[in-house]
Amino acid sequence: MKRVYAFKALLFDADGTLYNSTPLHYQAYRRTSRELYGFDFTPELFRRECIEKYKQPTQVLREQGIPCVTADFRARKAPLYASLAAEKLKATEGLVNLLEEATKHGIPCAIVTGAQRHSADVSLDLLDIKKYFAAIITQEDTEFRKPDPHPYLLAAERIGVSPTDCCAFEDTAIGITSAKAAGMFCVGIHHEGNMPEELTEADLVIRNFNDLQCEYDGRTIRVSATIPS
Repeated sequence: MKRVYAFKALLFDADGTLYNSTPLHYQAYRRTSRELYGFDFTPELFRRECIEKYKQPTQVLREQGIPCVTADFRARKAPLYASLAAEKLKATEGLVNLLEEATKHGIPCAIVTGAQRHSADVSLDLLDIKKYFAAIITQEDTEFRKPDPHPYLLAAERIGVSPTDCCAFEDTAIGITSAKAAGMFCVGIHHEGNMPEELTEADLVIRNFNDLQCEYDGRTIRVSATIPS
């Protein structure tokens, strides 16, 4: 069954949506934890605390009894991630074409991420896609975190579009909850790093941006995709 939805703006989560940098960040976190503190930041700990609970690795380390200094950790981790990302980071399939077409037709785009600004900037600059976004909301822009709707509401305010006219793209349950609570239509991105049940509250689920069919009418984008009936 194919349905068509109309929007005036597109809002994107970053990691797992625009690109999948989580495995690269994790490799850098784990290596930094070993080198600085002799601590093995296991995949299970990372997923449970950092992905599911949105905690910063430095917070997790301190909760494990390690006297982690945030500035020292970031200084060691940043070049490790940058090196990995320069070699392996890729944009989600179909993303650049969507951003180019939306920009050409005057559809504002924004990023809403729980990542820190410097971390998001590294990935966006490597992929050369920052130029497409009229607003970028990061951890430093609001005291509220997803699933609270405030990050999405702030993005809509900054680009001057009503939340009900926005389409948000997310790959996590808490991100979807945040966007929906803000009154937005939400498209879930299903990839190898998440589970279908995490996306059950999304209005539409796709594998990547090539699954979308887009038409433009003035400053409105009409989006459709083939979904199970």
